[in-house]
Amino acid sequence: MEVTRKNFRECLPLIEESIKKADFLVIDAEFTGIIHGRDVTMFDSPQEYYATLLKGSTEFLLIQYGLCAFYWNETKKYYMNDAYNFYLFPRGRPGPEKVFLCQSSSLDFLSSQGFDFNKLIKEGISYMTEPMETRLRENLTERQKSYVTGNNNIPIPDENKQQIEDICKRVRVFLDEKKADSMEIERCNAFIRRLLFQELGSRFKKEAFLETKIVDNRARVLRVSRLKSEAEGLSKDTEKKEKEWEEVEEAVGFSKVARMISQSQKLVIGHNMLLDVIHTLNHFFQPLPSEYPEFKEFAHCIFPRLLDTKYMSSLPPFKDKVNSSVLEHLLATLSEPPFSLPKAESVEGRGYRRADDKLHEAGFDAYVTGLCFLAMHQHLARMRGDRPQRMPDPDCAALKPFLNKLFLAKTAYQDSPYMNLTGPDPTPSRDHVYYITFPKDWQRSDISQIFSSLGPVTVQFLDETSALVALMRRDQVHFVPSVFTENNRVSFMPFAAYKANGPRAPGQVMERPRQPMTTVSSPDLSRVRQGSVGNPTPSRASPQQSRPRSTSVSSPAEPPPRKRTSSGVFQVDELEPPHKKPELTRSKPEEPAHERPLAAISNGRRKAHAATDNVDKCRDKSEIKHNIPVDKFDSNATSNCVAAFKESDSWD
Repeated sequence: MEVTRKNFRECLPLIEESIKKADFLVIDAEFTGIIHGRDVTMFDSPQEYYATLLKGSTEFLLIQYGLCAFYWNETKKYYMNDAYNFYLFPRGRPGPEKVFLCQSSSLDFLSSQGFDFNKLIKEGISYMTEPMETRLRENLTERQKSYVTGNNNIPIPDENKQQIEDICKRVRVFLDEKKADSMEIERCNAFIRRLLFQELGSRFKKEAFLETKIVDNRARVLRVSRLKSEAEGLSKDTEKKEKEWEEVEEAVGFSKVARMISQSQKLVIGHNMLLDVIHTLNHFFQPLPSEYPEFKEFAHCIFPRLLDTKYMSSLPPFKDKVNSSVLEHLLATLSEPPFSLPKAESVEGRGYRRADDKLHEAGFDAYVTGLCFLAMHQHLARMRGDRPQRMPDPDCAALKPFLNKLFLAKTAYQDSPYMNLTGPDPTPSRDHVYYITFPKDWQRSDISQIFSSLGPVTVQFLDETSALVALMRRDQVHFVPSVFTENNRVSFMPFAAYKANGPRAPGQVMERPRQPMTTVSSPDLSRVRQGSVGNPTPSRASPQQSRPRSTSVSSPAEPPPRKRTSSGVFQVDELEPPHKKPELTRSKPEEPAHERPLAAISNGRRKAHAATDNVDKCRDKSEIKHNIPVDKFDSNATSNCVAAFKESDSWD
């Protein structure tokens, strides 16, 4: 069911009913952008992951929200669904003006999927946080008190006295002539209208009723209506106050639905739902805390039972059978043996069916996510020898390993796959990771060649002259210094030193003698590539020559395993799709690099499009200065985003 501001009020009782009768709820969201500034890296801790998203995502708008309530039909012995697809747009008046960012790639993708931006702006449902709602209600209460007491009167400036007096005389004539029931006062700004409400209200309190109207040309006018009796005046005052409260309720809007979900204490499911949770909390409840432990506590308080199907599908017994956990791919996999999709029908006009095929519509994606969850839950039940058709209590032992763990798409490749809202986060070793600097013209293949004798590596570019490199064969870390020779062109340091002290310029002396900066000569690179001094390779291309960059995350010598190894590697072999929101934010993950069309594959550096590569994201190159040590990443670096609807703009 599509819900806009036109039918939101009449749909609200239906939504409340759906939430109350549901066994579990599924959510999905769409945004105006994904990340602004530095993107997360695959080696970030969950705390760093959150800090980066907090700085780089909360200024985007949440513009579409999907809610699907799954409830059990005892007569037919299968699940039914009530699904709602909400268009959301915070429009201000009486709420505050909202300044937000939009990212061209995200809007382009939504447009390609048929998203109706005209409907969004014209009919989007407003929303606000709880503190803003409280402040708005308090202000309105005080303002309505001032209508009676007149305590809120302000002095009329000398330059406006004559204008106010002339208008008062016109109103006096209108009331005395009794030729019409109302008159309009045009061409006055908000301040003049404020003064007129004050003066006309005090002079003609029992004779006229004042109200602001918006005429067809969107201009605001002050309408003066003749009162036939004192009772009529009281009635109109009551209507005016009621209308003002109705406007507040409309401004609160969708936040009511989000709070119904929270108050239900039901199991809330999403697919790769970290950004969905972050935006839900930030836009409908309270601004997000800067401290990571406080965020975990806040999220768990609002939603005590969360389950991420992306995380669920990445664990046994699913991870060996699921080649891609992109939502539509996961649905296809779970439709085939050894899995099976359950039946989940709907009352006409109240939900979705599989035949609808409306992927990337938030409501339908929520429905598909619910189907995937039911299929995986039933597979677990069959493995235990059970045959339950209806899902048991969400706190049951079968679901406990998956509860309150939000999937971290970018770090899953490096064995830190989730954020634990109710316990300690994973703390994988980073002894196999190194920070390196290199000449600006180097490609991914050049870095892989340096480490070729130690096996394949994973490369995460930070900018044009630095990257993080991880050995796939962790037992080779002791041999890393042996592949370098003294030079001032290429340098490296252990990941722990990089995090503790920040990046260093090539050749710069480390503060800790036990973690020295090691360098390698560019002319000696040919020997390293061959592993022998006697078999040099041809000299590398000059910086002016054009050469293709490697598109793989790791060196092609040996593909990374997808299973947990004895060293604790947690491997996920797909990256984000080129057009849909990246899996760290959103609803659908990416395809593996080898499955993507060539035109959509990143060129191997952070110059890549914001939604095309799970590893390489765009950065502001003007802020990158080679050979200058910095203390931390620049979180203010900009991406392909624009600010829209500033406070100075007006819809009038």
